[in-house]
Amino acid sequence: MKYYLFVILGMGVVILLLAALLFLRKKRIAKLRTALDVYLKTGKPLPYSLREGDLALLQNELSDLISRLELEKQRAKDADRKNAEFAADVSHQLKTPLAGLRLYCELDAQDGNPNTEKELRLIEKTERLVAELLKLQKIRADSFDFVFEDAALELLTEEAFAAFRPLYPQKRFELTGSAVLRCDRAWLGEAFSNILKNACEHTPEDGRIRCSIQDGDESVTLTLEDNGGGVPTSELPHLFERFYKAKNASPDSTGLGLAITKEIVSKHHGTVTAENAEKGLRLTLCFPKIDANQKIDI
Repeated sequence: MKYYLFVILGMGVVILLLAALLFLRKKRIAKLRTALDVYLKTGKPLPYSLREGDLALLQNELSDLISRLELEKQRAKDADRKNAEFAADVSHQLKTPLAGLRLYCELDAQDGNPNTEKELRLIEKTERLVAELLKLQKIRADSFDFVFEDAALELLTEEAFAAFRPLYPQKRFELTGSAVLRCDRAWLGEAFSNILKNACEHTPEDGRIRCSIQDGDESVTLTLEDNGGGVPTSELPHLFERFYKAKNASPDSTGLGLAITKEIVSKHHGTVTAENAEKGLRLTLCFPKIDANQKIDI
């Protein structure tokens, strides 16, 4: 009888040990998943494990892979930095001749030359093109400091609407939803203003522009939809490319506004996509929710 009792007790201890090991393994797997999620959202590297076993081996292989990815990212940043420096050099070299051309055009205007107005518009467009190209390359090269803080997206959106209402008094601007996002208010405001400007330019005089904000558990989504008829399907994949202009683009467009928006959104670890809606174009900006104080310990 005692023998069977010892056997049952021994089996119970084994089961408890197996359950404990399974619990610890699941806990480590959960921490590993959390660490990977934090890396994808914030770029915080995955630490190496000094333990033994398959799970530790998997963690270290993932850490090696992340290190290689970060190395490639650094190489890409170095290339962008060189491009930014080149763009800055070109911008500096162009400022003087453009200023000279503007001066000569203004002098011609005083002499009654009827063509100077068109020439001045071309000079202004060139100056704007150079400035936006330089800004784009500097964003890519991380030459600007982004200051992240919690901000109410509905207030940021309403500020952009308020800036455009005097320019387009007959258009209807609608806003629904609210959310708090950790972001750089100034840069994200510029990103939204770029897509709002694009919507204003491609809708009728009395067009409607509707913005909706959705606050999810893991992400925040901002959607801007207009009733301007949309764009050909073949153009959708190219809207955020540098210098790309849709067929119905404004003559004054530089083709850089949406490219700048994409880079700003990317700096917020977000994505921006475009699709044709029922009556126009729909642009969707999706941002992950990031806790600045989140710590991972595996």
